[in-house]
Amino acid sequence: MSELLILLPALTIGLLMMLIHVPLGQEVLRRGIIFIDLTLAQIAAMGAIFAGILELGRFYSQATALTFALIGGLFFKVIEKHFKEIAEAIIGCTFVLSATLVILVLAGHPHGAEHINDILSGQLLFADWEKVIFAGTVFMTATALIYAKPKIFLKKYFYVVLAVVITTSVQVCGVYLVFASLIFPAVATSYMKNERKRRLTEYAGETFGFVFGLMISYYFDLPTGPAVVWAISLMMPICLIMKR
Repeated sequence: MSELLILLPALTIGLLMMLIHVPLGQEVLRRGIIFIDLTLAQIAAMGAIFAGILELGRFYSQATALTFALIGGLFFKVIEKHFKEIAEAIIGCTFVLSATLVILVLAGHPHGAEHINDILSGQLLFADWEKVIFAGTVFMTATALIYAKPKIFLKKYFYVVLAVVITTSVQVCGVYLVFASLIFPAVATSYMKNERKRRLTEYAGETFGFVFGLMISYYFDLPTGPAVVWAISLMMPICLIMKR
């Protein structure tokens, strides 16, 4: 029972994040910009690292990460509009540049390797209830807006919503898990025509993936982000088979 209480904050954040990642992931796949979330996550993390190096404090760290992500989202919106044919290539190039810039900036930092690992794998297992309240508020607000006004917040302001959500997600869950949570379920259910059944299947797969991954990470002392990534990748096919 005590183990479940320890894992409860991390599981709560994961499930709340899943609520908004499912519709966002479907929209990313529909637009054909698969690596947009990976790149925005890296850009947001880069902003947070710069703020951390300057010791600006937690609030300014969040603000800097969000500013970087919004600028990145605006840039990609322009690219998608005017250079659609090469948009995915430009997104990939931006990811490589931002990732390598972080490595260069942290090269001389005494905790550089630790910071890079936190960016990629996250610190989901160490989430506390303060983070749950903050992140959960962002995720639930974004989910409510998207389901209430999908043509506005999922279409017109897609990049703004994506930037805000990913900025919040990546600082807890890491780049790997943010990408997996958005894309793996969307790809696994891409053949399904019924929108309602598709989203329910994605929610089920991610839920089991988060639970299974957190348990594996806790009991076998494994990095949480990568463990949940693999759990989601395994749970999605199982949910699809059970549905059939």
